[in-house]
Amino acid sequence: MAEDTKDTEVTEFWMVCETGDIESFDNYDAAHEAMTAAVKRDVEKHGEETAREAGLWHPYGYSIKVMQDGRDVTDDWGRNEPHKPLSMA
Repeated sequence: MAEDTKDTEVTEFWMVCETGDIESFDNYDAAHEAMTAAVKRDVEKHGEETAREAGLWHPYGYSIKVMQDGRDVTDDWGRNEPHKPLSMA
């Protein structure tokens, strides 16, 4: 079940690959774990430099998008949770 942030709002964490693949998770930790594993897999397969340069918008080409009741709240969530990265640096 997705994280409940208020009585009726449901928050989902999408691990997004710039190639268009999206995987939905119920909590930040699961999305971050999936993003970290994807980056590690790409580094092992293609090498650090190639994997890092693969992203157009974010290094490595992966990020986490935060959705709340169908609305994109990624920027707000990122400001409120600065210790929880939404992309790999």
